Amino acid sequence: MLHGKALNSTLLLLLIPIIFASAHSRSYPCFSRNDTEFQHLVLHPDPSVGTVYVGARDHLFQLDGLDGLRLEQEERTGPVSDSKDCLPPVTELNCPQARKTSNHNKLLLVDPKALELITCGSVHQGTCQKRNLSSIKNILFSTERPVDTQYVAANDPSVSTVGLVVGPRGGERTVMYVGRGYTASHPPISTRHLSSEPIFSYEETAKLAVAGRLSEYDHHFVTAFTRRTYVYFLFYRRDIKSASREYRTYAARVCLDDTSYYSYVEVPLVGQGAGREGKDLLGVFSTHISSTNSNPLDASALCVYPLDELDRHIDSTRDLCYTQDGRVEGKGEVAYIEYEVKSSCANLPPNTLKAYPCGSDHTPSPMASRAPLEAKAVWHTSAARLTAVAVSVRDKHSIAFLGDSKGTLHKVANPIYGMVEVYANTTIHPNSPINSDLLLDQTGAHIYVMTRNTVKKRPVAECGDHLDCQSCLSARDPYFRVHMQGEKKKKKKKRNGGASAKALMHPLCYFLCTRLSYFSVVFQVWPAVGVPARVSAGPIAVSVEGLPRLGEGEFYSCFFQDTETPASTTNNGVTCSTPDASSLPPISHGDVVVRTNMFTDINLYRDLFCSSCTSAVCFSRCQGCVSSRWGCNWCIHQHVCTHKHTCSQGITIYNQNVSLSLKRSFDCILPCLFLVSVTLFNCSVGRSDCSRCRTAHPKYGCVWCGGAASSRCVYQDSCTDEIKHTCPAPVIHFLDPVSGPVEGGTVVTISGSNLGQRAEDIQNSVTVAGVPCSVIHSRYEVSSRIVCETTSSGREKSGHASVRVRGGGLGLSAQTFSFQDPVLSSIFPQRGPKAGGSSLTIRGRRLRTGHPSEVMPLINHEFISCLTKGSNRTGEHGITVRFGGAERHLQGLVYHYTPNPNITTAAPSKSFLSGGRIIRVSGQNLDVVQEPKMRVTLSPPDTLPPRRRRSINRRKEAGSLNRGHDHQGPLKRWRRIVPDTDCPEGALCHSRCTVNSSSLILCPTPAVGAEARRARVKVHFLLDSLHFDFSTVGNEAFSYESNPKLYPLNQNDPSKPYHHKPGSIISVEGENLDLAIYKHEVEARIGEGVCSVKTLTHNHLYCEPPAQQPSVTSCLCAFQVKMGNLNFSLGRVQYDSQAQSTFPLEAQVGVGVGASIVALIVLIIVLIYRRKSKQAMRDYKKVQIQLENLETSVRDRCKKEFTDLMTEMMDMSSDLVGSGIPFLDYRAYAERIFFPGHQESPLRRDLDVPESRRQTVEQGLVQLSNLLNSKLFLTKFIHTLEVQRTFSPRDRAYVASLLTVALHGKLEYFTDILKTLLNDLVEQYVAKNPKLMLRRTESVVEKLLTNWMSICLFTFLRESAGESFYMLFRAIKHQVDKGPVDAVTGKAKYTLNDNRLLREDVEYRTLTLNVVMPAAAASGGTTTQTVPAKVLDCDTITQVKEKLLEQTWKGTSFSQRPHIDSLHLEWRAGVAGHLILSDEDLTSVVQGLWKRLNTLQHYKVPDGATVALVPRNAKHHLHDSHDYMPGEKTPMLDDGEEGGVRLWHLVKASEESELPKHRRGSLRERGGERAKAIPEIYLTRLLSMKGTLQKFVDDLFTAILSTSRPVPLAVKYFFDLLDEQALQHNITDPETIHIWKTNSLPLRFWINILKNPQFIFDVQTSDHVDAVLSVIAQTFMDSCTIADHKLGRDSPINKLLYARDIPRYKQMVERYYADIRQTISASDQEMNSALAELSRNYAAEVNCLVALHELYKYINKYYDQIITALEEDSTAQKMQLGYRLQQIAAAVENKVTDL
Repeated sequence: MLHGKALNSTLLLLLIPIIFASAHSRSYPCFSRNDTEFQHLVLHPDPSVGTVYVGARDHLFQLDGLDGLRLEQEERTGPVSDSKDCLPPVTELNCPQARKTSNHNKLLLVDPKALELITCGSVHQGTCQKRNLSSIKNILFSTERPVDTQYVAANDPSVSTVGLVVGPRGGERTVMYVGRGYTASHPPISTRHLSSEPIFSYEETAKLAVAGRLSEYDHHFVTAFTRRTYVYFLFYRRDIKSASREYRTYAARVCLDDTSYYSYVEVPLVGQGAGREGKDLLGVFSTHISSTNSNPLDASALCVYPLDELDRHIDSTRDLCYTQDGRVEGKGEVAYIEYEVKSSCANLPPNTLKAYPCGSDHTPSPMASRAPLEAKAVWHTSAARLTAVAVSVRDKHSIAFLGDSKGTLHKVANPIYGMVEVYANTTIHPNSPINSDLLLDQTGAHIYVMTRNTVKKRPVAECGDHLDCQSCLSARDPYFRVHMQGEKKKKKKKRNGGASAKALMHPLCYFLCTRLSYFSVVFQVWPAVGVPARVSAGPIAVSVEGLPRLGEGEFYSCFFQDTETPASTTNNGVTCSTPDASSLPPISHGDVVVRTNMFTDINLYRDLFCSSCTSAVCFSRCQGCVSSRWGCNWCIHQHVCTHKHTCSQGITIYNQNVSLSLKRSFDCILPCLFLVSVTLFNCSVGRSDCSRCRTAHPKYGCVWCGGAASSRCVYQDSCTDEIKHTCPAPVIHFLDPVSGPVEGGTVVTISGSNLGQRAEDIQNSVTVAGVPCSVIHSRYEVSSRIVCETTSSGREKSGHASVRVRGGGLGLSAQTFSFQDPVLSSIFPQRGPKAGGSSLTIRGRRLRTGHPSEVMPLINHEFISCLTKGSNRTGEHGITVRFGGAERHLQGLVYHYTPNPNITTAAPSKSFLSGGRIIRVSGQNLDVVQEPKMRVTLSPPDTLPPRRRRSINRRKEAGSLNRGHDHQGPLKRWRRIVPDTDCPEGALCHSRCTVNSSSLILCPTPAVGAEARRARVKVHFLLDSLHFDFSTVGNEAFSYESNPKLYPLNQNDPSKPYHHKPGSIISVEGENLDLAIYKHEVEARIGEGVCSVKTLTHNHLYCEPPAQQPSVTSCLCAFQVKMGNLNFSLGRVQYDSQAQSTFPLEAQVGVGVGASIVALIVLIIVLIYRRKSKQAMRDYKKVQIQLENLETSVRDRCKKEFTDLMTEMMDMSSDLVGSGIPFLDYRAYAERIFFPGHQESPLRRDLDVPESRRQTVEQGLVQLSNLLNSKLFLTKFIHTLEVQRTFSPRDRAYVASLLTVALHGKLEYFTDILKTLLNDLVEQYVAKNPKLMLRRTESVVEKLLTNWMSICLFTFLRESAGESFYMLFRAIKHQVDKGPVDAVTGKAKYTLNDNRLLREDVEYRTLTLNVVMPAAAASGGTTTQTVPAKVLDCDTITQVKEKLLEQTWKGTSFSQRPHIDSLHLEWRAGVAGHLILSDEDLTSVVQGLWKRLNTLQHYKVPDGATVALVPRNAKHHLHDSHDYMPGEKTPMLDDGEEGGVRLWHLVKASEESELPKHRRGSLRERGGERAKAIPEIYLTRLLSMKGTLQKFVDDLFTAILSTSRPVPLAVKYFFDLLDEQALQHNITDPETIHIWKTNSLPLRFWINILKNPQFIFDVQTSDHVDAVLSVIAQTFMDSCTIADHKLGRDSPINKLLYARDIPRYKQMVERYYADIRQTISASDQEMNSALAELSRNYAAEVNCLVALHELYKYINKYYDQIITALEEDSTAQKMQLGYRLQQIAAAVENKVTDL
């Protein structure tokens, strides 16, 4: 960052060596405070007062600068209770989130005219105060309830704010210019009132208007200063026009007289920031820190910009934008309009530049330049980053003081002229950066240096530290002076009572270190009475060491007081002659000795760059040459300064200090300050009449010459005719206006000639229709214009205007002026929306009175047409029309503001390209809309920018869609607004809609071109001033489809009529018929008759024509079809003449008999069904008996299976001792619980925003996080979303999970919200059926409950239930894998789910394969390692790979194992070599349309074979587990694609059309299979599986439902909460409470976990394992219900398996609920403490910003509905929740709001 300061004037300082006797080290004034941080420093404007003011964090200090920086007063300004999200006044009621906040000083300025100190802090939205300069404790102005425009400074300590107080010019009021960085929607630059109410506010136009996103530009201001008639701002911001969007430095300028920023121009600089001095701009630049800059050094540079060159660059930019469309030939667009303002550079007349140098309302603004102003660095450093700069200029020698980040002050000489020299480095405060407020006092003798907690006052020249010539030369300080003084012996006496030392700048010290020896000369005096004393003149030798040699034309001279004598050089000095006796001072009587000071003036006044008068560097201007005391003269033609008396050619301007007779040869060194100018004056220019001629200055001698016909203004010596001493009578050309109200007050402009020479000439002599008209002096123009204000006429009258000039004649106007009394009679319409925009017609008489612009845009004598403005309330409003200073009120009638129209739905969402389809727009208050329109905007699909913000009342035009886009060219060519077909080409038109009722508007779609098919379509409904986006009110995005095509009825010969048989349907063929239209929208006609459309498909239209052919006199009826704007004529229709056949009687009898038979059959079926129902109950009991017998018969078998399983599980348990249970970490667990089915959850993603906007968006998201802390806002937000029709159940679950993540760090608050929402849910279901509550996830609170339980029970899962569940999962997987599993159908021999039971008897045997471990899994040794693994010979190759991976990598979690598709199975068969095995290859068995997957049996792999899992080639590496990968590296290659071939593994699937392709098919797709009769052998398998797993199921249920260990606190807390809710709502039914608890814990949490072990473990699941778990989960759910499940013969076998166990499990559940009820209640404090600990433990596991960003997308989608809900709530209004949401929208999306 750059820092800078400036001096106000250029000082001349001439240095002459002197000798001083003593010097000593000194300490400098200092003020320090360690309890704060200094931030700003200013000085009192009066140097005699010397007060210093320091602004600091939470403090203000007033120091005495003349008394060692002594602390005079201190004022505490913070900390205060504040929040960035709250508007002042900040109270606990309206800002509950307020906290103690430090008040950083953002602005510290002095108003020198009012003698006031202006202070602005970072709290209370950056409001300011005025304080007394004499006492900072005396607050002169402060506001407790500021308005929006009174927020001055940035409310963020890290965001910059600069200011500048500008004094009055020509009587204007004092104002303050402010530049502030982005924190909200406040303008970056504005002009603030300091002397008018409201203080510190700005007018709407007194600001830099930014139409784009403020956050994208991200201004960082450095300084502001004024020069001449301009104000300058220096800042750096993001250049959004460039592709890199890097930050660039800019200098901006605006005229002081420009109150509307019409003259604003900014140009880029090559670096960042600046300070200023005189005519040059000194800038300190630092390297840009970015991802590509890894330079660890703090590199900085010093650059110099001439301010005149900056002004020329800005003027050039303005001129290009005014008159050349901003373009330069060969360079393209150089000047342009910035900040996305809808304007462009113009091609105005050339005289615009002179007429409007500071712009006007018709000139383009704000302007910017693409061409930067460049400057090379004159000095750079890498030691530390420069942080401050101050500059002093003395006699063309500039000294820059540079502060850096390490607390060092660098003194740099001559930076302006490029000859830079660092002559001193002083450490102010080690490792403490020097503040940018580096100030020189008004005298330039001292500099104030401020660090974080120290202020020091140091002299600019520290001469006291150098005592000799060598020390002086080594210091090389430009400020050093060495004094030479001559004196007589014994006694010193200063000449004229003061020092006579001259000053010489430091560069002379390079060549000269003079030392003048002390000497004394005694003049002998001979006294005589009455005779003056005489002195004998003689030479005096002066010894001067180091005296340099003189150049040509140079010499020395000696001064004896005021007498100068020439000096001649000697070997060791100079020799001077004594003056004449007449030049000596008078000698008193009796004195014998007179002492006089002799002073040797070394006339080598040249610096390092100037050696003579001819130096072009020093004397580029004339004034410095001729004003020197050394007799230099100026040659105009050669443009040089010379010591010669006359120039070789041209005019010589002689030195003003010496006579022309003197010839001096002294060198000249003074700098030039101004140019000598010559004035040429033409009397005739601009003086076309006598009065103007006589106003010319008398020195120009202009006179009015000639007769009446040929008079003109000429120079008096040029007048050959008569000189007129009096002017002719005034002539009035026209009046404006020509009417006004009888009350007067109309400002009338009288234009003409000879209307006086000054306003006093026509004062009190102007009348209009005989009524005096008061002249307005400030608007008077000499001779040509009089502006006056009419007085009251008392009645209606007309007459001429008259002007009498003092000393002249009387002039009358040709036009007449009428005093009129306008009358209002009626208005239409009498109501309209409060948003405004309605066209209003006011009728009456004589309404065209006064200036039309003062009344309305469209005015006639009988009516006025205008547009209503918005109102902040509904109701009745009076009608008032102002005619200048008069008003007229409409009596008896009022205008009624109604609620704004609102659109809720719009459908359909498609249209053909030809348009004309009616869009039904539904809503409220639609009948107040006068001109509803529909607008369609087409944009290219690739470059369409993100949807722009919209205001609450939809005031933004669709053009805002293009804002912020970098590629303007192609976008402008592509993007267009679609017109009506009736509009001429190139016009921007809209389709007009029709108001059907207060709730319905019908809008025909406009026709578009074919490009709409590939374009992005945006549709807006324009309801007067309100705009609605179709995407927010429609169910889906609007799109255009291809036009339909209809073929003629008689396709063979369209010229022939189509013969229609009466009673039949007409069928029309075509294409794309139903893409964008419904059948009821199609209109078909045969002549005048309607053909009713019955069916509309993609290719056919069926319509029923009239029964009789419509009568046509001349020809056959034409068949026409209208589809929107399309009209199809499909040929003529001819009805056949034969009579329509009747329905035969025999057929009618047959139909009756058939109906009777059908009724009899139905009756028989009913009777049979009743008999079957009774039989079903008997069968059920029989089945139960059979199951018991079967269970007994397989018990022994189960014992054996269980024993084998336990052996396997013991082996697995031993493995777990080393590797442990593969629990997921909390982040993965939360991700799978919160966002199931999402490919990339917000917990894994980074914030997806451009890097340039990241900081702004993150700030907005932090504000959103703070807003979510408002309980009222959060509940309103959730309830508002839930009532939206488009807010689907999936959206509800997603939003709930996003809220869970966003509030994860505040689980106590999250729980409080959950309780509030649960109470609302209970109230909702109590009115319906309370037993249904929490049964499904249909609301946000239900998903919130699931997430809350998941968070609170994560530890319980890991520590208690996790082990039992994992053992059950492993047991299921082991048992299933023991038997065959069909890879295609997913059916298994061993399962609990009868739908997944493999019924066929498949022969198989177990094989033990020796697996060669891959490199990644091997121990690292050189010896090959093999591991035995068990598989089945009927397994497919993919199944074999899965089992091998499972057994060889059993100590590694699933996510750490190689992917199955990344490995090949290689059979190493000894001599046969290595063979790659695959599921499909050329050896696969194909039978008809069936292909069998390859198994180990197919390849005849023996028991004990050696196999290896080898990596697959990268080019074949696919991660789609649904693909069966073919083998490579063997002759058995793929067949390629075979159309129609179906795969099978163990059994062929049924012949259904849609079957799963492999074993990973969806359970949901297969769950619909009906239960079939199961033979006993299959029941034996199910019971065997059930008995084997029984112990593991029991262990899991016991772990979940046991109360022997402490019940999780969350379960107890929530069950108590449900009991309280039941008690509160008078629910006493224990079954209802039991259902609530079951739905909240087992259903919402445990069932979810049981069905998805991958939610808690890092394991691989499969469909056949999931099928078993689903049966166990259903059993658990059945156990938690109270109702008895009635089982019958057709009941699922899954339920029958555990029919005997469920009663036992139910007892466990009831006991579990009862024990929880009897335990001690959990207090809120205990729960909050536990939740706080959870928040701390898992704080680093969740990414809140991404969740907040996703959450904002829903806020954005339902933005208007949320804002409306907040505005309708009075409490929300008091808390300003809507305003805070608008601030967030402005930050995150730059949504335009009503802030």
